[in-house]
Amino acid sequence: MLSNTYKRIILIIIDVLFSWYIWEVNISLGNPCYTTAFSSCFLLSLTTFLIVYTPFEIYWSFRDLWFDRWPKLYLKDLKVSNTKINVSNGLLSANLVKNQNQAKIKLKNTLVIVCHGFSDTKETLEYFYYPLAYQGYVVLAYDARGTGKSKKAGKRSDFIERIEDFKKIIEWVKNQEEFSNMKISCVGFSIGAITVLSGGFLDRNIEKIVAISSMSHYKQNIPKYNPIIMLSYLMKGVKLFPNDEENKMLSPYSLIQTAKKELTLEDWKIYSKKVMLIHCINDRVIKFKNFKENKMILESPEKNLLILKKGGHSQKKNECALVGATLNFLNS
Repeated sequence: MLSNTYKRIILIIIDVLFSWYIWEVNISLGNPCYTTAFSSCFLLSLTTFLIVYTPFEIYWSFRDLWFDRWPKLYLKDLKVSNTKINVSNGLLSANLVKNQNQAKIKLKNTLVIVCHGFSDTKETLEYFYYPLAYQGYVVLAYDARGTGKSKKAGKRSDFIERIEDFKKIIEWVKNQEEFSNMKISCVGFSIGAITVLSGGFLDRNIEKIVAISSMSHYKQNIPKYNPIIMLSYLMKGVKLFPNDEENKMLSPYSLIQTAKKELTLEDWKIYSKKVMLIHCINDRVIKFKNFKENKMILESPEKNLLILKKGGHSQKKNECALVGATLNFLNS
């Protein structure tokens, strides 16, 4: 993923070339360009540069304010350690967050894996998983391939590999003596929700899954008809038109539908009830109909659902509700 510095350099180069083009157009029209430093030609070129550059700078500034809205939490009672997990093509960077009170950890006896969204990192969701750790849950939050400190592990747009990475993480957890007897739960945001549903729904090692802003059918619902989002996805290498097999692997609805046909009625009741769905009605990136479709195929009880009226795809101002609902579900 390009840093903001590289993005600014690319934008400035494109902007200068475009402004230079405006300058040349004015020369061809006979406007005075060399009579004075503040000629109309120069002013038009400068205005063009500012019109193109300013909106991007405003966006980046407000985005930074959004990501930095939560101050660093005081970690007196928590221990945070970094670890590396082997996956295909590299290592994933992960943070293990544990309460220093061993009695709390023993009482919960649960490790929660947190899988972030497309543009996030593990640090972005500290506001969400630190409260879980304070309650006694051991948290494993990791940077997906191509993001954060896992940039060298692969492309962040390779969603199928992200699912395979998630399965490797489950194996890693079960092979750690410290966690081998712990229950495992998972929380995923957006593409992270697809990851935990597609990679974990049929995994008997996973007791509970919280899917926040998840798609149902990938190919039908990925926002490829929004020109801004489509351009962003194309620049980042996201596959907008996967083949049937890829689409099935990336569509939780299809996976759950197949499982529903193959599982016994008793097993189906167990598996379907281990999922909690959370979604905003005004989510414009992953439309609310995805929630309805996943709810329908899962036959989810009302206690396993949380519908939020506002907040959009980023769940703005819903942070406390997300934490509270997740804790209630994990504690039940």
